[in-house]
Amino acid sequence: MKTAQALKDTVREPDRTVLLPQGPRLQERLGMLGIPEAEMTPAVTLAVSALMEKMDDISRELSRTREQLTEIEQQVDVDCIAPIPNRRAFMRRLSWAIAMHERYAHPSTVLYFDLNDFKAINDTYGHAAGDIAIRHVSQLLSATLRESDFIARIGGDEFAIIMYYANEDAARRRGKKIADSLRTTPFVCNGQPITLTTAYGCYSIRSGDDAESALAAADMSMYVDKRRAKTSLTEVRA
Repeated sequence: MKTAQALKDTVREPDRTVLLPQGPRLQERLGMLGIPEAEMTPAVTLAVSALMEKMDDISRELSRTREQLTEIEQQVDVDCIAPIPNRRAFMRRLSWAIAMHERYAHPSTVLYFDLNDFKAINDTYGHAAGDIAIRHVSQLLSATLRESDFIARIGGDEFAIIMYYANEDAARRRGKKIADSLRTTPFVCNGQPITLTTAYGCYSIRSGDDAESALAAADMSMYVDKRRAKTSLTEVRA
């Protein structure tokens, strides 16, 4: 003969016996639902248990979806050639830097690089050499970063760094150091050492800037530097 507890723990159906779930977790859920104790019938308890399992399944699925979205977001923000952020990620960070300047007057400066004669490398050594050059530059730039800096490949042979808490003078010193390092550190393609040079410019964020205007100003500063270098080279040759 079954005990009273056994009778309490099972629900008899025509073709099967269903074991009722037990445990503090179930009791906690039942309490959260506000079901009066008098209504805690076996059928109600079983229904709540099924609902709990469904909720757990949904929770696990949501967690997996969030992880997948995070992974996709990270992939979308990474450059297709170099293992550094791309323009999309850079513009988002630049917008944040501008917001911090507007709100707290935190200084930030954009340092912009454009490799010289990059097309000649592709034409002479092939596009594989161009890809190696991009990765070489990204590694060299990354090695110079402070913990607070943010680097990205803007596109083609152009790179940029957001230097938080840095003024234009500090950015120019960094730019010169990077340009000198790049000139004295060739990359190798098929056993052939290839030297790269770069022009650089910088722009300190000001009130009223947006990400596009700040990046364009840094690009213009770089262009002035490139024109100045070409003019100087022409004068030397003359």
